[in-house]
Amino acid sequence: MYDLILTNGNIINVRSKQIYQGNILIQKGIIVGIDTSQNKNGKETIDIKGKYVAPGFIDSHLHIESSMLSPIEFSREAVKHGTTTLFVDPHEIANVCGRKGIDLFLRQSDVVPLDMFVGIPSCVPATQLEDSGASITIEDIKELLPDRRIFGLAEMMNFPGIIYDLGDAREKVDIAFNAGKIVDGHCPGVSGEDLKKYISNGKNDGVVRIMSDHESTRFNEVVEKHNLGMNIALRYGSATKDLERILPELIKTNFNLDRFMFCSDDLDPIELYETGHIDRIIRKAIHIIQENSRLSLEQAAILAISLATINPAQYFSRFFQLHNYPETGEIAVGKKANLVVLDSLENVKIDKVIYNGALIVDNKEYAGKVIDYDYSEFFGKVNTGKKFLAEDFKINTPGNKTSINVKVIEIIKGSIVTKQRMQTFTIHNEEIKADPEKDIAKIAVIERHKATGFYSLGLVKGLGIKKGAIASTVAHDSHNLIVAGANDESMAKAVNYLSEKGGGMVVTADKMNYFPLKIAGLMSTSRIEKVVDEYKNIKKDVKIIGSRLENTFMTMAFLALPVIPKLKITNRGLVDVNKFELVNLF
Repeated sequence: MYDLILTNGNIINVRSKQIYQGNILIQKGIIVGIDTSQNKNGKETIDIKGKYVAPGFIDSHLHIESSMLSPIEFSREAVKHGTTTLFVDPHEIANVCGRKGIDLFLRQSDVVPLDMFVGIPSCVPATQLEDSGASITIEDIKELLPDRRIFGLAEMMNFPGIIYDLGDAREKVDIAFNAGKIVDGHCPGVSGEDLKKYISNGKNDGVVRIMSDHESTRFNEVVEKHNLGMNIALRYGSATKDLERILPELIKTNFNLDRFMFCSDDLDPIELYETGHIDRIIRKAIHIIQENSRLSLEQAAILAISLATINPAQYFSRFFQLHNYPETGEIAVGKKANLVVLDSLENVKIDKVIYNGALIVDNKEYAGKVIDYDYSEFFGKVNTGKKFLAEDFKINTPGNKTSINVKVIEIIKGSIVTKQRMQTFTIHNEEIKADPEKDIAKIAVIERHKATGFYSLGLVKGLGIKKGAIASTVAHDSHNLIVAGANDESMAKAVNYLSEKGGGMVVTADKMNYFPLKIAGLMSTSRIEKVVDEYKNIKKDVKIIGSRLENTFMTMAFLALPVIPKLKITNRGLVDVNKFELVNLF
């Protein structure tokens, strides 16, 4: 007798790109048969009634911390949207808590209602141009790699380290690759001989050791990386939606998509709750495919679903085979019974989700266990070492001048890439001030892990802040305290408030609005419904002080990321990412 039988389904075959009717026979979490016979006995039988059955969806790369939800809460919501496998990089919490943060994710991977595999953060700290709360060493990597829950080395962001053989970047890659595990890449804008060197981990022998990239923003960039052997994760997150720029050209040119997959990378809780997870990417992809080809809805849907199922499964097959995991990603005998039942192909509406052979989502509602967890050991992770005064945010100018040219970080709407803008400022009393009329705010990054007192000041154009200030303990990648504002008094007030509360996000102007993130200053302990309400409220207050960006806090968080061009700011100063060095503000 079978454990579960799904009858009368329209089964989506992502390998042959066809749909056929049949029954799916499941035993001990594995698909053991697919047939048309109605004379099978099962402990449980579910009549699909002609609905579509697809493999469970896979997110090939994400940072759960960006959702501001715990891994348990993120998984509970994601599985409702058909996601049954996550490949996560706990880079954010590792920068705050080190091995302790990775261990939290590993423990939670044992209890979440889907398959969650963890990558070892490759760059903690991300660079030597900032101060993180912890570090992940070569010894940490060696000790963690044998764990069956570890898929390999997460995105190798230190591409200069690989290309120019700086530090221990190449050694980290060799250790993971030689252990038979996955090595994810991160190489925005890298091309030519530098790209060949990066992919081969400096050996230039044609062997693909750094295996994927999710940072491409242009079609030509994707083509070059693909042709050199990389797998490409098309990103569709909250901060950046590169898929919209790249997929149309891939479809128009009839490019082979076998080594392409989807990832969300960074997804905020509102977008997850209101529009979905990988299902929302599939919907967008179906629209793009139909708009740029002559494929039918059915053909477009199957192609889009294959990018969320069999393609990432094949990319990670090296890891699955190493640990003798039943592989997922398609509906076939011997594959893991992670399945999604869809009401329609056009809207990719989820009706049921089968995880590990058991019904986990029924009639669009979560049917699994509610899991409680004590996160108190991760509370109170903000220590700036002092109470800040307004004068701490004063930008003093050198020499006796009436005006001065200043490097300003300029935001590119819809992108985490920034520009460097040279702006002339009039000097008043030997200092320069924010200029709300020209949409230029002050910005500061303050070390918040070890009370070192290191902090830096700069200027940013594009946040839209007209008054007051905003501050957050979410600031990629070291997650120091970041604040931006129209005046020094509001900036000091916001920083001190977050320090007292233990992390989160705050808007200060006529009133104070606080969104608590108790888990390492990154994640909430609340259910998604409450997180969404709190996040919406604080985003409304950001609009009140002038910002019109779609996601001001997430945009600001990436201004501290010194591995994405062009000009960024860390607690140590202004960073020219292309030169990979600290530069003077003036």
